[in-house]
Order: sequence, then structure tokens, then C-alpha cells
Amino acid sequence: MSSAVMERNRLRVILATVGVNITVVFLLGFAPWSDWRTGLALNLFDNALLIAFAIRYGDVFMLRLLAFGLGVGIVELTADAWLVDYTRTLNYTIGGGPMLWRSPIWMPLAWQIVTVQFGYIGLRLWDRWGLAGLFANGILGAINIPFYEEMARRIQWWQYRDCRMVSFTPHYIIVGEFLIAMALGALAARIRAGSWGTTLLASIAGGLAIFVAYVVAFALTDGLPVHR
Repeated sequence: MSSAVMERNRLRVILATVGVNITVVFLLGFAPWSDWRTGLALNLFDNALLIAFAIRYGDVFMLRLLAFGLGVGIVELTADAWLVDYTRTLNYTIGGGPMLWRSPIWMPLAWQIVTVQFGYIGLRLWDRWGLAGLFANGILGAINIPFYEEMARRIQWWQYRDCRMVSFTPHYIIVGEFLIAMALGALAARIRAGSWGTTLLASIAGGLAIFVAYVVAFALTDGLPVHR
């Protein structure tokens, strides 16, 4: 298979996960029984789809993207803890289920899929338009991710409080996701040209980028809180 065909097929399967996730999350809005289990199931399905693709086509880059995303999701737990304990704006308790530190057990998988999606889409936009492409990826992140934030309250995954919001989506989430999507696209480019060691370092950098993006975004929109 030529590299161009592989790129096209890889983009198709990643866009398929975007479509599946938007559809399922929308439909879960009509399921009052939704909780942490639906979040876990959706992200396991995404993983199964992407892993099956990687195995079928021998796509090592897809496997690296998945490893990158999982590493980002693990390091991102620090950002969740900051939002829960320091800003006190994020509440995961409505979904129930086992926790990893301050996050639902499935949250690293959720960030894994987001990382694969926006990392690869950002990479393709970077290839086509350079820095303007990364900016476009940031805009996509700022538009797409808040959909999940808006629906999360309805499907009992998480909710926000005590911060500036548009409907149920905090201002800082919109700004933060813009910065995060740009960072993931740039890091994905390093993974394509690198090794498994590069993938590990990029995953740490990606998780820390999420933390920094939220701190910066929160400071810009709400100001850093001072607890006594």
C-alpha cells in the first residue's frame, strides 16, 4: 500500500471515531441511565476500532499515536486534579464508578482518543498549511470539544460550577482546548519522524501541555483563585 493510500485510510478511520463519538454522545443524551460505564464503553470501542486498523494494515504510526494518547491521558490526570481540587470548578462525582486520583477510571482513555484525533488531524493540517494549519486545528478543538462538555452534564459524566460559562461550558475550557489542539498537532509531527522513545517524551509533554493550557486559560478568563 502506498503512503498516500495509508494516509487516506488512516484519516478515514480517525474521522470515523469522531463521527461515532458525536453520534453516541448525542444519543446518550436521551438515556437517563448513562453513567461512567457508557464513557468507558465508548472509549474501549474507539480503541478496538483503531487497534484493529493498525493490525490489519501494519500501521506502526497508528500504534505510536495510541501510545502517545494513552501517555497524554495518564499525565493529564494532574490537570484534572488541579481543576477539581484547586479551581473547584470540575465535578466528576455525578458519574460514579472507580476513580484514578481525582478522575474517572476511563478518563485516560478519553484523552487518548482526543489526542489521536486532534493530533493526527492537526498533523495533516500542519502538512498542508504550516502554522496556519495548527491554528485551524485549535479552532476545531475549541468548537468540537465543548460539545462534549455541554453533553457531559446531561449524560452524567461530569459537570462544572462556579466559573464563567457559556451555557454549561466554561470559558476556560474553550480557550484551553484551542491551545491543547494546537499542541497535540505539533507533537504528533515529532512522533511521525521519531521513535518509541520520542513517543514517550511527547506523551509527557502533551500531558503537561494540557495542564499549562488550562492554567493559562483559567487565569485569562476567571483569574487564579486564592484559597485560605
